[in-house]
Amino acid sequence: SGRPWKPKALSPGCCPTGNAYAAAPSAAQERLAMEALRTGEPVLTLRTDDPAGPDDDPEAPEPVGVQLHIALPDRPGVLPAAAGVLALHRLTVRAADLRAVDLPGPAEPVLLLSWRVAAEYGSLPEAARLRADLVRALDGGLDIRARLAEREAAYPRRRGVKAPPPRVTVAPAGSALATVLEVRAQDAPGLLHRIGRALEEAAVRVRSAHVSTLGSNAVDTVYVTGEDGRPLAPDRAAEVARAVEKALG
Repeated sequence: SGRPWKPKALSPGCCPTGNAYAAAPSAAQERLAMEALRTGEPVLTLRTDDPAGPDDDPEAPEPVGVQLHIALPDRPGVLPAAAGVLALHRLTVRAADLRAVDLPGPAEPVLLLSWRVAAEYGSLPEAARLRADLVRALDGGLDIRARLAEREAAYPRRRGVKAPPPRVTVAPAGSALATVLEVRAQDAPGLLHRIGRALEEAAVRVRSAHVSTLGSNAVDTVYVTGEDGRPLAPDRAAEVARAVEKALG
C-alpha cells in the first residue's frame, strides 16, 4: 500500500508476556486491512501453510491448526460474532490475538484478528462461507446464541469428573492503558463467544486479547477499556469480572 501503519496505543498489550510493543502487521495483514477499509466489510483469509522463518528451530513441533486472519472496520460485537461463527463451523480455537490499528488519515480504526484454528473433524470450511456467516452475524441475520444452544441441547452432557468452575480475575498490574481480565475455564465450543458477548453486555470495549487452549483448559487474557478509552475503575473492573464469570458459570 505504501502507507505506514501506526498501532493503536493499546496494541502493546495484546500479549500477556509483558512485551513493550506488538509485532508490526505483516504485508499480508496490511493488505487485508486496507481492503477492509476500502469495502467497509470483513475480509478474511485461511492459510494452510505457515512457512518457518530462517531463525526458527527446525526441531520445534509444528503448530497445530491453520492461520485465519480477519480484518474489518472497528465496531461493537466483533469478538463474539467472529468466535461464534467459528464455533458454528466446528472450528476449535487454539490461539487468537485481537488488536486495533489506526491507518493514516481520517480513517476509522481497523480490527485485526489472527486465529489459529483446527477443524473438530472433517475438512476446513471455505473462507467464503466463514465470511458470509460473519457478515450475517454482525448484521443480526444469524442468531449465533440460539444456534449454539440448539447444538448443545442435541448432545447429552458427558458424565464424569465435574470441571472446575470458571475463574475471572483482574490482573493487578497488567497494563497502564487498559484493564486486564484473565479468564480460566474448561474449554468448550462457543466459550470465546460467550466471553465476548458478556463483555459487550457489560458495555466495555475489547481492545486486544490473547487466547490459548492448553489441553482441556482455556486461558484467555483480555484487555478492555470503558467507552472513554480509559482503564476501568477498580470497582467497575471487579463488576465486569463477576459478570463474565456468571455468564460462563
